[in-house]
Amino acid sequence: MPSTPAHDAAVFIGRLQPLHQGHLALLARALESAPSVVVVIGSAFQARSAKNPFTWEERATLVRAAFPDADRQGRLRFVPVRDYYNEARWVAAVRQGVSAQAGPDARIALVGHFKDSSSSYLRRFPGWTLIDLERHTATDATALRDAYFGAEAATLPAVLQDLGQQMPACSVDFLRQFVQQPAYAALQEEWQQAHTGL
Repeated sequence: MPSTPAHDAAVFIGRLQPLHQGHLALLARALESAPSVVVVIGSAFQARSAKNPFTWEERATLVRAAFPDADRQGRLRFVPVRDYYNEARWVAAVRQGVSAQAGPDARIALVGHFKDSSSSYLRRFPGWTLIDLERHTATDATALRDAYFGAEAATLPAVLQDLGQQMPACSVDFLRQFVQQPAYAALQEEWQQAHTGL
């Protein structure tokens, strides 16, 4: 990070369902850009589903676990934001949450990358400096969830090993432990119904 940073805080917005290497690259760039990073966690208050399987607190814990103590203790802050299905309300909620964490007059950098049309929200924050990065990996959270919930007991160890190439170790450890929770079986059944039509 430069000795005199151009920004007071960097913002990263994501659902992180689950945290993968592409997210980590964006978060690392955010940490390079400002002394503090505000991680806006989307779909924060949804009930667990195959699309949104993990709580915002679980996702925040994974982000903290992926970085050294110096970053997780003093530099990472979290803003959970619900889905409004009204872009103006959602943008206002993000701005309010970031302002509460970074200060109302903070110079903000927004770190992201334009994956597809769903990334258009990155242009909805005038006054923030957009740092648009190239895609770091081909990893896609939807494909990771499909592999995870589509696994059978016999194939799960190999699936988790493969996911380890696309996710930080803390995410794989979390997924391995989450299999033991009753929620996993329910989410897996939901995923199977959606993908088999049964």
